[in-house]
Formats: sequence, structure tokens, C-alpha cells
Amino acid sequence: MNVRSLFRLVASIVLFALVLWFIGPARVLASFTQADSGWLAAGFAASLCASLLSALRWHALAAWLGVHAPRREMILAYWRGVMANTVLPGATLGGDTLRALHLQNLGHPIARTAASVLLDRLSGLWVLVALSLSMTAVAQALGLLSAAVLSTPPIFAAALTVLTIIAPLLIWSLSMALKGLLPGRAIALLDALHARPNPLQQYFVQILWSGGVQLFSIAAFAFGGYGLGLDLVWWQFVIAAGPIFVFAAMPVGIGGWGTREAASALMLGAFGATQETAVACAILYGLFTTLQGLLGALSLLHAKGAEGL
Repeated sequence: MNVRSLFRLVASIVLFALVLWFIGPARVLASFTQADSGWLAAGFAASLCASLLSALRWHALAAWLGVHAPRREMILAYWRGVMANTVLPGATLGGDTLRALHLQNLGHPIARTAASVLLDRLSGLWVLVALSLSMTAVAQALGLLSAAVLSTPPIFAAALTVLTIIAPLLIWSLSMALKGLLPGRAIALLDALHARPNPLQQYFVQILWSGGVQLFSIAAFAFGGYGLGLDLVWWQFVIAAGPIFVFAAMPVGIGGWGTREAASALMLGAFGATQETAVACAILYGLFTTLQGLLGALSLLHAKGAEGL
């Protein structure tokens, strides 16, 4: 385990422990006692669908970049990446690095495989923020979101939504004009990216794929909350998911543990959820992902076993 991995592991443990200590471990555990198995099963199913769509989105993006691989291989690589992020927190290779190396082992240049993983990650976060902001603007305009929760005018969230949606187009247009400020290797990668066909079509393709991913991810989070008795409506989960998932994606801990629970307590608490149930909901979402990581580990063990025969 390297120093960075050790820091992330310790940071996750400390953040998670602080959240539990502040709220009370017994109160959080009590939130699971009356969990509805039907809602929990629906949440895990939605989480699986989100991961499957994520893998298919990555497949579409990689193909556009000229990195062609069988769809099945990329689905397996994606789940094994989930495994690296959750089941093996001390691993030197993160899940994204593992995905890039998987494509490199299939004969593709590392620069393009790494670009496919980075752009895939950014695509998901980009559409997530756009969804959260747009729902915030709609809720404010309809009078559903009180000033006690958010006091800024609706036009502010609407303007941020538009800016977020068009941001990739602006960056794309400005990137060639500013490429002289970049190092040589980055310029070569940027030139290769601009040489790809139909970029505007890929822009809309990513909106559709990432929209599906985020809707299933939000559904998994909401279904887990409903299974714990959380009395919130669907649009509140859409708004809250933006900050919660972005904090979980921060490179501070492992698998989002700690940051996700803290953000959930703040965001769902703002809508009236008890802190213990909000944290339990975030833990449940993390467990959905961890269970998928175990499935990825089993697929890897099966592949290694087949190689040994």
C-alpha cells in the first residue's frame, strides 16, 4: 500500500467515525431495524442498472475515441473497477486506473484508454450536477422549495443549469484556441481528440447515457431511503443527490465512505430527514456498491481460475 492509498483509507475511516460519533452509532444502527426488504432489493437492482449503463456509456465513449473492445469485456472491466474502489481499499490501483489498464492490455495506447476513463467519469458528474441544478430551479419556480432551504432566486439555479449544460461545448470551442498554453504531450492528445468524428453527436449521446445512469443511481439512493422509512418525495432526492454524489466522488477517502455520509446528513436533513436516517441511507447506498464490488471480485477470480485450467 502506498502513502496516498494509506492516506485515503485513514481519511475514510476518520470521516466515517466522526459522522457516526456526532450522530450516535446506536441511533444509526436503529434506523436499519425496520428496513423494508422489498425497497432494499429494488435499490440494489437500480444500483446494478446504473453500473450496467455506466459500462455501456464508457463503451460508447471509448469507441468514439477509437478504443474498440467487446462490450462484455468492458462491462466486466467496469465491475472489476468497482471492486478495486470498494472491496480492495488498500490497493495501489484505483478502479479508474484498473479500467484504463484493462483496455491497454487489449492492445490500445494508454493515453487513449486513460482519456476514455477520465471523460467517462467527467460525463457522469457533469450530467448529475445539471440534473440537480435543473430540479432545484423547477422546484423553486413551482414554490416547492422554501426559502428556508435555499434563499437564492430561481433564476440563479436556472442560469447555473444552462451554464453547466453548455460548459462542454464552450470548453471544446476554447480548447483549440488555448492549446498553445499546454505542454506538447497534452497538445497531441487534444489534436487527436478534435480529430474524432461527430463530436456534437457524441455530446448528446453522453447526455442520454449519463442521464440514465444518474436517474438509476438516484433511484437506488431513494429506494434505500424509502426502505428505511425516509419520508421524502422524489424531487428532493434529485436535488440532494448532486452534492451527495459529488462529495462521494472527491479523492479524499475510499469508495465515498465518510464524505457521502456527511453530505447526506446535511442535504437530506435540510429536507426534514433525521440525521441518523440520512446517514443510514448513505451507508446503504455504499453497501449496494460494495456488494457489486464483491460480484466484480468473483468475476475476476473466475477468470483467473479459467486461465489456470
